[in-house]
Amino acid sequence: MADQKLTQIQETTAIVDADLFYVVQNLSTTPVSRGKTGTLVRSWMGHPYNYLINGGFDFAQRQTPGTLTTIANEAYSADRWRIGRGAADLQYQRGDGTAETGLTSRYFGTFKKITNTGKLMVLQIIEGANCVALRGKTVIFQCQMKASGSKTMRMAVIELQNAGTIDTIPATFVTSWNSNTVDPSLGSNLAIITAAQSKSVTTSWQQFSVSVTVPSNSKNIIVAIWSDSGFAANDTVSVAEAGLYIGNAALPWGPRLYSQEFLMCQRYYWKSFEVDIAPAQNIGTSYSTRITAVAAGAVTHRFPPIFFPSVMFKVPTITFYNPSAANAQARDVTAGADCSATTAAITTTVLLDINCTGAAGTAVNNSILVSVSAEAEL
Repeated sequence: MADQKLTQIQETTAIVDADLFYVVQNLSTTPVSRGKTGTLVRSWMGHPYNYLINGGFDFAQRQTPGTLTTIANEAYSADRWRIGRGAADLQYQRGDGTAETGLTSRYFGTFKKITNTGKLMVLQIIEGANCVALRGKTVIFQCQMKASGSKTMRMAVIELQNAGTIDTIPATFVTSWNSNTVDPSLGSNLAIITAAQSKSVTTSWQQFSVSVTVPSNSKNIIVAIWSDSGFAANDTVSVAEAGLYIGNAALPWGPRLYSQEFLMCQRYYWKSFEVDIAPAQNIGTSYSTRITAVAAGAVTHRFPPIFFPSVMFKVPTITFYNPSAANAQARDVTAGADCSATTAAITTTVLLDINCTGAAGTAVNNSILVSVSAEAEL
């Protein structure tokens, strides 16, 4: 039905594949289908496919998104967006795009330098399975930016070169921040493709882009924005509507459906908490998985398996949160006592099995709860 409807409406411009991605024809000289000519470009629901995830900054699962939160160096802020800074510290906050002039995205992200003057970098690493197909192709990295004052930002597409191991990104992405106006030195086997470009960012939203041809033997692609010189404490840069597309022409913002974008984020980070609730201990039982005790006392209890909503990138690191106390144990909420030996008995990219030992006061039919997060980032 979808194929028939598309044929009626857009027969001269597109066909549709099995998972609802349109294949758009850019008319040229290569035969495509039904005697037409063109270059095949995969797209989501009629818009050219964005190889970035969370380009609209909808999700920041590790924190309360609307609250400025200090992010550790070489760690993740908004989902999929890793940060680096030359001197402590850097904070992240999600902003309301509907209150902004010049945006069509629901949200945007703001990065704020605090404590000391220093450079900063915001980057996204694209999983090898998703970017190997970009080898030899011309791509464009684009986003909107504004800052607390006039700033020169640098913008580039970076590769993990052939000598590196695919999906193995150096833990220290920037090995030296260098002096003002000098680009940072990057980690092992990381290199800027072609050249970084300077962008004059002001207090108003503007779209910026950089286009490169991906080397034929790149292992991973990374998009990055960094400050040309140090930001003083309280300086900010905001980013919105980020995309990486095949081609060399900047495009209007065209987000995926919210649920689709969230599912893609959950390949790398999942939690039992609500999407905008920061994982934490001792914040209540609403965000926990639950079992009913089948035996009394300090005996082993097993939770039903939790199947992750998306197959995770790798076997994740599991963190437990006691819903009613400041520790990482499951909680017998009926007895008002902590359990012990809360462990991930089995963890795969598909599911998690949790075991714990009941409290001394655990009785049959008591409720035992624990909250959890799973991280599988590059």
